[in-house]
Amino acid sequence: MGYRHSDRGWVMLAAMVTLSVLLFLGVSLIERAQNSLYRTTVDNRAARSFHLADAGIQMAVWSLNQHDGWLTYGGEQGTRLGGGFYEVTVLPPPAEREPSTSYLTLVSTGYLEGPGGTRVTPCRIHATVGKDPRFFSYAVFGGEKVTIGNGTVTVKTDSYDSRNGGYGGSNVRANADVGTNSTAPGAVEILPRGEVYGDISVGAGAAVPANCVNNKGLVAGVTTAAQSPVLLPSVRTVPSNAINLGDVWLDGSQNLVLNEGTYYMTDLDMFGSAKITCNGKVVIYLDCSSDKDSPEIRIGGNGIVNTSGIPGNLVLYCRDDVAQIAISGASAFYGGIYAPRAAITLNSGAVYGSVIGRTVTMNGATSHVHYDEALQDPANPHAVLCSWHQL
Repeated sequence: MGYRHSDRGWVMLAAMVTLSVLLFLGVSLIERAQNSLYRTTVDNRAARSFHLADAGIQMAVWSLNQHDGWLTYGGEQGTRLGGGFYEVTVLPPPAEREPSTSYLTLVSTGYLEGPGGTRVTPCRIHATVGKDPRFFSYAVFGGEKVTIGNGTVTVKTDSYDSRNGGYGGSNVRANADVGTNSTAPGAVEILPRGEVYGDISVGAGAAVPANCVNNKGLVAGVTTAAQSPVLLPSVRTVPSNAINLGDVWLDGSQNLVLNEGTYYMTDLDMFGSAKITCNGKVVIYLDCSSDKDSPEIRIGGNGIVNTSGIPGNLVLYCRDDVAQIAISGASAFYGGIYAPRAAITLNSGAVYGSVIGRTVTMNGATSHVHYDEALQDPANPHAVLCSWHQL
């Protein structure tokens, strides 16, 4: 039986509708495939940019852990890696950085390479890097000169490790290095009965390092010239969270108690039986801004007492206007002293920790420096990644 013209029209119409639906579905599938491919491409490019930015963070941390890197590393500019680039900004910049700077901000941006060397698909990571508190790498360092001994009594440097307990017995070592940036004859002077149980490092470029040492005592280690000068940057700023104590003058039996925190003193003079008692981790910033005619810090009496007995828990940072520091306290000092522009004299009282100054003179009968090796632990680098997030 044949089809009527009206039936054939319906068949054609149904076929056209079916073709239209199939065409629509085909176009949709192609579009979805294209979108999926595009999304995959975008995600892949974004992931590559992310890994480049992360590589910038890792490079920055590594660079900060190199010799003097914490003070000198300035970041990366257009460093190529794997078909892309990364750039790293470090804040504060080196010119504004100090030994007391505890944290740095890293901003790393990763890019892919586009047409003509352009940079496309940027990804940015913000990170915070903290400095391990173990900053002091010498028992004694004098930028211009170090003098050990007075010719009549034993004055020495040796070392121990506070992680293994207190100084003494089997916890006495010979890693108490002494250093200077000077290349002058006698830049390190060891007087009779002066003893150095460690190495001596003199200024970079010294042709004959031994000529820079006037040794009339004992040096257990070797004498070498540094590969580059040790940076002794100024302490220019005081943290905003520091508690300002103003002028601190203690006499008689006065006892100033400082609990864990950061403090700022515009002068410090201690006499009689006075003392400062420090509980927990304490950082003290010192200057002589109120006493410019006599820019001297005098730590006498019973001195500054670190109740924990752990040198890493107490640090004194001295600003540039401190010209002299005289330590004659009856008690031992457990901590680090950083005074890059000051002449430091140890008249009495042992130091368990480290002393860094423009010059350092150890001439008292009990003015030994027992270097705490925990202040410079190779297993804990200066820079450690504290936090990061993608911007």
